[in-house]
Amino acid sequence: MNMAEITKKLGDLKETQAYEKTFDFTRSFVAKAGEANSFAIPITNEGPFLQESYNIIATKNSVLTRTYHGVTTTTNICATKLKFKSQADNSAQSNDYIPVQLISTPGFDDMPRYGARPFFHLYPKGDVLIIEYDNRAPESLIKPSTTYPTDGDVYTMEDELIQICFNGKIYPLNK
Repeated sequence: MNMAEITKKLGDLKETQAYEKTFDFTRSFVAKAGEANSFAIPITNEGPFLQESYNIIATKNSVLTRTYHGVTTTTNICATKLKFKSQADNSAQSNDYIPVQLISTPGFDDMPRYGARPFFHLYPKGDVLIIEYDNRAPESLIKPSTTYPTDGDVYTMEDELIQICFNGKIYPLNK
């Protein structure tokens, strides 16, 4: 590339950025043990936001004690579930809460995933992204039987730190 091509490329990028720019909305929150709650992330008044993906990392402070066929194991888990929705159109982006471990990237220190999870949604200018969470104990997956009457799951729920970043494009309408 020569200097004229570089100058043109930079000018084109500056022009494009005036009408479409990459942006991150981030939030860290504590999902309180035994609670379901929500909080809001205001979307900029600069223009609509096209969410393209997100990343989540979370702690695993809660404990699952599982007894199956008389053998007991203990595992640290994050049982927090999330649901996202747009306040403007009251549009949920899933039919129910989604367990963090199913959708988180990079996830957890002991089982990392890499890359962002593609997740598209268009938020109008000035909208609010509502994040609902549920950090209550799930139902036991293991049921007692006549052969193993002590089988089952016992959850000890703790506060979980959830860090989330929504990535996408803002289309400024103030130009």
